[in-house]
Amino acid sequence: MKSRLNEIFYLPMEQKLKGARSANLPLGYWATNPDYGQNLPSAEIIQLLQSPQQVLGFTAKVFGDQHKAYSDAMIAYMDALDKLGMTILEMLAHGLGLRDDFFMKNFEEKEATMIRINGYPPCALPEKCFGLSLSLSLSLSLSLIHAWTNGSLKSVVHRAVVNKKKNRLSVAYFMSPTATATIDCPPQLMDPETNPRRFVPFTWGDFRRELLIQKR
Repeated sequence: MKSRLNEIFYLPMEQKLKGARSANLPLGYWATNPDYGQNLPSAEIIQLLQSPQQVLGFTAKVFGDQHKAYSDAMIAYMDALDKLGMTILEMLAHGLGLRDDFFMKNFEEKEATMIRINGYPPCALPEKCFGLSLSLSLSLSLSLIHAWTNGSLKSVVHRAVVNKKKNRLSVAYFMSPTATATIDCPPQLMDPETNPRRFVPFTWGDFRRELLIQKR
């Protein structure tokens, strides 16, 4: 799968840009331009929803009639990531003493679940550039779970670093609950004295809208 994911980044730029994202929707291909005087991103990115139709549409634009091998591999890979993600959600719930389906039941629909493939070209000044900016995982990743468990599970700051001589590849899979899912910590994970409620309940849809407003 790694060779398939890397394959697109080795294409000529004009071919990659056939699958470029639109101005108002961050889905498809794009590249960032590093400013070596600052810690700015240096990466090529492909971001797609968990949607066979979108994967097929993107790969057909980029590869034309030769897209099937790439699209089949991508769809199979995303399906495998989804199964793994659901297993992890089940294990997290079980480990916290909750019903096994406590998280899983909110992730049956894949309306906003997406994959992001990041290709990092060799960088002349790797010590001054992040692969992508420092960030908190903003989908399910862990910030959502942090609120859902009242801090029992922690969010983590993460980043990718670039290499002076080699290309690097990373893949992020962002699982998102349904827009109507209510993020509300269950009572058994709170205690009025030792672990009082830290987060007001909210829906994933409301949180996502607020996030988009803040990014503008």
